[in-house]
Amino acid sequence: MIKVIHFIVDCNEPEELMLVLPKNSGLKSYTDKFLDSNPLYADCKMLKVRGEDVPFWVSQLTKKGKKAIGFTGEDLFQDYRLRNDDASVKVLGKIEWKDASAMYGKPALCFIGPIGKKGQSLPTKFTICACGKYKGIVKDFLQKYRDSGHEVDEIYVNGSVEASCSEGIADVIVDIVYSGSSIDEFGLEIYDVIFKSDCVILGGTDD
Repeated sequence: MIKVIHFIVDCNEPEELMLVLPKNSGLKSYTDKFLDSNPLYADCKMLKVRGEDVPFWVSQLTKKGKKAIGFTGEDLFQDYRLRNDDASVKVLGKIEWKDASAMYGKPALCFIGPIGKKGQSLPTKFTICACGKYKGIVKDFLQKYRDSGHEVDEIYVNGSVEASCSEGIADVIVDIVYSGSSIDEFGLEIYDVIFKSDCVILGGTDD
């Protein structure tokens, strides 16, 4: 069941409003629900980009004096905020992600490692692998390890994060967990949940 939050952006002429929407397949059903529930925006010009790039586009369009709103995952927006000193984008609304087939009911960015080692202290020097679009969240999460004296090597890839751990390239990983089937397949387990993600509607600070 998808809970849709309705909201109104003050725009007298819908054709003057740019909708920045994610290409990501995982967000498609929620994007469709958002559009179906907000027919006011049916005539708006639409720009489709990667979900992680939505905040950037909303920011840039706003700075150029254009009216724009965007739709993306809350985790992707959080990462953007951690990596950019940008106050020109704000959250206008949220759509709760609710899926009974998901382990946590929604996408969850998790700290993951080999089965049987949960709770054990990490070595003084360890390697972590994560998807590049979560670099901001990962660096923020790792700070507590660095503060306690750990030396951390970071590897960022665009896919197959689990394999880096199962093949010994990385000691631990950070990755999105949905059903949990992938971590079972690679003999991994969740050590910690870093961030659970809903969907957010973004706008410029002048909206």
